[in-house]
Amino acid sequence: MVGDRKVSAMNRRIFVKRSLLLSSTVCLAPLRQGVTAQPDRPLVIDAHCHAGSGLNYGKLDADPWTTFNDPQWTLRRMEEAGIDRTIIFPISNATYEKANEEIASFARRWPDKFIGFAKHDAKTEAGKIRDLLRREVRELGLKGLKLHGVPSPEMVETAEELRIPILFHPPKVLESLEAVRSAPKVAFIMAHLGNFASRDWKEHVRAIEAAKAFPNLYLETSSVVFVDYLERAAKELPAEKLIFGSDGPLVDSRVELHKIRLLKLPPEKERLVLSGNILRLLGQ
Repeated sequence: MVGDRKVSAMNRRIFVKRSLLLSSTVCLAPLRQGVTAQPDRPLVIDAHCHAGSGLNYGKLDADPWTTFNDPQWTLRRMEEAGIDRTIIFPISNATYEKANEEIASFARRWPDKFIGFAKHDAKTEAGKIRDLLRREVRELGLKGLKLHGVPSPEMVETAEELRIPILFHPPKVLESLEAVRSAPKVAFIMAHLGNFASRDWKEHVRAIEAAKAFPNLYLETSSVVFVDYLERAAKELPAEKLIFGSDGPLVDSRVELHKIRLLKLPPEKERLVLSGNILRLLGQ
């Protein structure tokens, strides 16, 4: 009887040891497999993100796109999402000289993470944009222009002179096309596939058709709620025409990046959308 108990106890110890060994093997196997089988991740550049101080900086209960967007918050979200670099530009202001200087300071502080774009308003800064933009590109090191509305002739001519792209949030797709037509050497990037949050899905269709017609017009992917139109753009347009953006920090870059993954593009085309196209337009 005592011998039976000893044998039983020994068997239990052997069982426990074997179970622990098996359990560690099961836990470690996927990790090792992931490390050895993981392909090189493509470079990811978010081409649309706001940062810095806005016209309602320090005010409570103001629209968040007019207050303050902390670039360090964006850095944390980039790390979480797997975004390597981000193009940043100011949030809403009446005029943008000081705000652009702030953006340039962020790009200098984190040169491996941020690419700075200037922002300007065609109405409130009319007549001053040429001189401002020349300084912001040549002296402050900003790499492009962002705006809401239709790019004015002053903006377009200066962008052509400086050889920088224009990222713009259009009021209506058709209202913007004369500017695109007027300067075939300027790269125009139409934000939100032509329409923020798919408020008017027909604008997505117009944007896709316009991108087919104009070699210098590209579509940025952020804030497309009706994902069918993002899929349509990926099917009907060359991959060279699409540029990944998130419209962060208020729009979640993790979700926006996942939308690109869901397109299931071939690896070489996905690399173009995630970074290759914007690098080409920036001359890098």
